[in-house]
Amino acid sequence: MASIKKLGLATTASHSISKLKLSEPVRASLVGIQEELAEAYRDRFIEMTTALTLQASALDRIQETLRLLVGQLAPQLTGQVPAIVRIAQPDEKPDLASAMVVADPIGAGYTLSQTDLAKALTLNGPEVSVLVRAFKLSEDGRCAVTVRKGSRAAIVNFHPRAIDRFLELVKSPPDGLTVPQKAALKRVRTKLG
Repeated sequence: MASIKKLGLATTASHSISKLKLSEPVRASLVGIQEELAEAYRDRFIEMTTALTLQASALDRIQETLRLLVGQLAPQLTGQVPAIVRIAQPDEKPDLASAMVVADPIGAGYTLSQTDLAKALTLNGPEVSVLVRAFKLSEDGRCAVTVRKGSRAAIVNFHPRAIDRFLELVKSPPDGLTVPQKAALKRVRTKLG
């Protein structure tokens, strides 16, 4: 109570209490209660702001730790599901990472099977299959995700941008294609005109 008075923090409420027709002991008790509440409120406010400052500092340290971990793991995460974080792009909010839609690859835009990819390209499935492996399109995280790894083969979903990437690679194929891959490439180029 004394500290509030020393600081000159008499409030409108204590001024209003003095105008009430109450006995002096009751008025003094009410003013005392009001001053104790004001002190308690101030103390809790200081504690809350201190806790928030400490939490913000801890979150900054956690984000920096995540940034370092994601930086080290990023090459290994490419093309895998579930990749649970992604690095924020320069034009996004400065959060280190944000949740991705990974439980549902279709929700993330990976809607095409390899058969659908072949149909979209108006090509035969076997030729597309040969060239998808040759172009390593299944390993390109921007074009495909591995939904499930099987004992013999993986189930891969493709993003629609895989169509454009496939066509780019048909025009400018990578070096080191095998003879069967070159033959499939030649057939595909003929069909695509």
